[in-house]
Amino acid sequence: MTAGDARRLAIAAQRIVGAPPATRKGILEVVRDIGYLQLDPTNVVARNPQLVLWTRLGRYDPALLEGLFAKRELFETVSLIVPTSDLALHSATMRAYRRATDPGAARSGHGSLAGAGGGTWPRRAAKFLAQNPLVRRKVLARLRREGPLPLTAFEDRAFVSWTSGQWDDERNVGMMLAILQRRGEVAVAGRSRGRKLWALAQGWLPKPVPLSGSGLEREATLRALRATGVATLRQLRWHYAFARHVTQRALDALVREGAAVRVEIADAAWKGPYYAPAGVRMRDGWEGRTTLLSPFDNLIIDRARTEQLFRYRYRMEIYTPPHLRKVGYWAMPVLHGDRIVGSVDPRFERARAELVVNKVVFEPNAPRNVIRPIKVAVEELAAFVGATKVRWPRP
Repeated sequence: MTAGDARRLAIAAQRIVGAPPATRKGILEVVRDIGYLQLDPTNVVARNPQLVLWTRLGRYDPALLEGLFAKRELFETVSLIVPTSDLALHSATMRAYRRATDPGAARSGHGSLAGAGGGTWPRRAAKFLAQNPLVRRKVLARLRREGPLPLTAFEDRAFVSWTSGQWDDERNVGMMLAILQRRGEVAVAGRSRGRKLWALAQGWLPKPVPLSGSGLEREATLRALRATGVATLRQLRWHYAFARHVTQRALDALVREGAAVRVEIADAAWKGPYYAPAGVRMRDGWEGRTTLLSPFDNLIIDRARTEQLFRYRYRMEIYTPPHLRKVGYWAMPVLHGDRIVGSVDPRFERARAELVVNKVVFEPNAPRNVIRPIKVAVEELAAFVGATKVRWPRP
């Protein structure tokens, strides 16, 4: 296949074209297909999960997403929203983390079990658990009696505080909950006024059927392949939430079974080998769209793969001093057909119900006629978040 074919496969696998209707069933289908929605607290325009779904579904009711949590068809890890149908895969990661943080556990490598949400690396988490057994027991006991409960319901009785020199210093109960969530002992059971409600995982989440080693690798690798469309082993491992379960052994087995195929990129010197799900067909008459991508969108979250696929180098500039920013604080890349042609940096002024476009940056090879579809995409984003006006930068 050509590099253009590869781009289109990746876009289609991510349901940016050919998405289902914007119903609760459609939302669940999209999340299952793309694998996860990344959680991030930044809310310049809207939360990342909402933006990722909007890119695929267009205008939809965010309450439908909450309904999927209430029905327990979706659940949260520390950093992701994932389908409950994938619980068997995620519970394997929880078991591994639990073993790595149990008393007397052998030292675990940072790479395979790195923590999110403030540094819950196994070695440090194990030490924190060992130093504060009373906090763990109190949290679990109250959830057993009274849950679901918000973070503020728990007293900080830590004997030794969590210290990292970062934003999470002294946030002992929050770090304890994050560690217990990674261990599979507690789960997010909903939200009240934007605050997480915590519950015991047992009873809240269904009991998964454990997968064997080879079965786990096969399912994780196949799910990653379907979510990316075409990728190398490294890209599959980087992109998906099951990174530690995606293996070359499973890829080779999928090829032998006829569930996956090796791919040659005919017109680009990309280092392979590349793989795609078996049975994919390049559709004639590609019908692309013009839409905006969240900085955390699954399609572009692997920056090296984005640069290779789209010849577009993207870096977030949230932590870049304002005078050094080239594309903007919340620059959203513009996908036009099978190309990224630039970026739009928007900000939602909620008090004025106004979507402010701070900056528009075009790639050197962007077509001249792309301005109008970009304006339409921005207006659609404004309607989704509830803005009644779009303010463009002065020429």
